[in-house]
Amino acid sequence: CVSGGGGGGAAPPATASVDQAAARELVAWLTVEKGMANGAANSVSFGDGAVATLLADVRAGEPLIAIPQNLTVTSVDVADSPIVAGLAAGRGELVGLALWLCHERAKGRLSEWAPYIATLPNAGPDHPLMWPAEDITTFLKGSPAVAQALSRAADAAEEYASIRDAIRGDPANFPADVYDFLSEPAFTDALATVLARAVWLNAANCYAMVPLVDLLPVVGAPAPGVNPALAGGGPGARKSGLASAAGVVDYDAATECVTVVCANDSQQTASVICVDPLARNSGDLFLCTGVVDPDHCGDYLTFTASTVNTDRLYQAKKQILEAMDMSADGQDFPVFADRMPLQLLAYMRFARVQEPSELMTVSFEEDRIVSPMNEYEILQLLMGDTREKLGEYESSTEEYELLQLKEKGLSSRARTAAQLILGEKRVINATTTAVRRRLAPIRGIPTKKGLEDPNADLLEIFDTIENLPNKPKEMFENFRAWARGDFEDDLKPKGKL
Repeated sequence: CVSGGGGGGAAPPATASVDQAAARELVAWLTVEKGMANGAANSVSFGDGAVATLLADVRAGEPLIAIPQNLTVTSVDVADSPIVAGLAAGRGELVGLALWLCHERAKGRLSEWAPYIATLPNAGPDHPLMWPAEDITTFLKGSPAVAQALSRAADAAEEYASIRDAIRGDPANFPADVYDFLSEPAFTDALATVLARAVWLNAANCYAMVPLVDLLPVVGAPAPGVNPALAGGGPGARKSGLASAAGVVDYDAATECVTVVCANDSQQTASVICVDPLARNSGDLFLCTGVVDPDHCGDYLTFTASTVNTDRLYQAKKQILEAMDMSADGQDFPVFADRMPLQLLAYMRFARVQEPSELMTVSFEEDRIVSPMNEYEILQLLMGDTREKLGEYESSTEEYELLQLKEKGLSSRARTAAQLILGEKRVINATTTAVRRRLAPIRGIPTKKGLEDPNADLLEIFDTIENLPNKPKEMFENFRAWARGDFEDDLKPKGKL
């Protein structure tokens, strides 16, 4: 159903220009021309900006939207297209869908999918795939998203060049005039749109463009094992305000439909959201959708750990880790804000044991200390990692971004980047606090002289190493202070003006 009901909040850029008329026309096309059941989306209203809200109270487990599989677009439809099938062969699903979208956009009103294409507007200049390299490195300085954003832009350009080479190399199968629609800006924008709107279907193990479903804003999923209802917010998530209807999307083989099932009890007028089926962090979601979810309930950063290849036990450790499907030379672990990274700690304990007898004492299932010295070392290393990550940003404090977000006239790119970096810093700072709490009982022991650190010498070495990256900055700050004349009073002879 499509109505003018409000209460859904702001629309993400990928759907902001989709007006109520386009959404209404899409529903009419799906039901009248394509035979979709009338009740397939009767619980949801799409207003201007494709903001979705509930038309009635909904219980957890009830379906919100059901789109028959023949009304979705997948790699099967790409392979059936005589124009883009040959170019898409051997390429990724998302590239194939981008080629399909390019072609359908070029057809205009003649496209069989025209009512649907009308709800797939251009991604716009603020999608990360459209950012120039200078903006990426400036606004996202310190964020892991920098390397990924630059890499994705380079990959898109390389993919387009490869497609153009294929067209030039086989004019018999790919006549140049037929592919005039496939310019680089058109392809890049279509790819950005597909990145923002394609839905991952776990049960079908594929991406799909799904009418109506892909209008729902994608929000961060909770950590593994946590009820997806948490993504809806509200009192159940210890947050104020009305909870959103947390939709879980997947393919239902029994009905042969892509369904959106509500994960929580939701009230009429509540906004409808889609819980990210890929459980991406804020950085990955931003790179795909161009939007940062400030309330991402399962946000995380990736920390990488490795063994020491000069370790005399390196080969034994490598064999054991590979047997557990882990790498000895660089293993990634998700680190969440609300829990200790136990798998990361277990890996680091294992990487730092020095005695063969201790190898099998490390547990990857339980949070078990090998020895106080081993625990002290790995916690200090983890503390150093968090400090190093914070040191990569323009400022290590969260206040920097909080002040930025209060500025009037801040560009949309700068605002989005500040929101992303603020979330990343919160994860890092939460991890730092958790590590400090673990270090507290290990660092000091009571003696007759008071609280002394049994590893004081080792601690001094670690602290010196950790603070090395800050030395150039400290020197520059001291130089600036001298240039301002802050030290003049200290340089004047005593007793003279």
